[in-house]
Amino acid sequence: MQNQIVHESIEEYRRYNKVLEGNRRYVDKKLAQDENYFRKLAKGQTPKYLLIGCSDSRAPPNEITETDPGDIFIHRNIANLVIPTDLNINCVIQYAVEHLKVHNIIVMGHTCCGGIKAAMKQDSVGGLLDLWLNQIKLVYEKHQELINSFIDEDDQINSLCCMNVREQVLNIWRNPIIQKSWQDGHPVMVHGWLFRVETGFIEELSLEDSIPDEMSKIFKIKFNPSKHQSPNQHQEEEGNAHSPMRARRRFQRMQSRIETEIRHFTINMQNVNEEEIENKIVQDIEQDLQV
Repeated sequence: MQNQIVHESIEEYRRYNKVLEGNRRYVDKKLAQDENYFRKLAKGQTPKYLLIGCSDSRAPPNEITETDPGDIFIHRNIANLVIPTDLNINCVIQYAVEHLKVHNIIVMGHTCCGGIKAAMKQDSVGGLLDLWLNQIKLVYEKHQELINSFIDEDDQINSLCCMNVREQVLNIWRNPIIQKSWQDGHPVMVHGWLFRVETGFIEELSLEDSIPDEMSKIFKIKFNPSKHQSPNQHQEEEGNAHSPMRARRRFQRMQSRIETEIRHFTINMQNVNEEEIENKIVQDIEQDLQV
């Protein structure tokens, strides 16, 4: 028994050491391309995206999107949950939006998710894990008729993966940090992705129905006027077509329209150049926002 333990420990250490060897090869490769690569990286970060993903080792955000360090601000947890009372994720969202000025937040779920599968079963997986998975069970309870309509278990799991992403996107829209950002004139677009482990492709989920204009008014927050504003100024801005509050609704509608138009033109873009596509989208958006 003791010899077996020693043998297994040696094998595990060899596997561990390969990770460090991989790091050295990674550094050599980057320095061969640019000898100042890491010095530039050390000067700071200006990521364009915040990605909230699952901790699953099969879904590494940078690798599957071919992005470099510094491109994506990343938060990962079991089953990519955005729990309103989670201090950790709220700090990440606030730092990304208020300090890094990120304009795009992505919730990325994936197929074959162990957390989703465990949430669909009644078997206990452990105290804290059971408590965490309750958040997914709430999504399952909400959509169980649709999910259970699938005969194959994998289809049920993947359906719940999609429903879970949509629910977490809604939790981001409801977040006071995000709503305050809209009021301050900093538009934040929220996207839902499903990474299909079995094919390697990312599927962008259609989330138009989850745009905040359709969100229950119960979750919409009225923030107090800025300390630099008088109450009269704040009331005037509420009625002003260019006020941050009006702009917030416009940004939400703009995201929906941009996504719809881009999908439409992507399908029919063989005979249309990029400049024509951009001009048409701008015209449609401007017309829509005047309504």
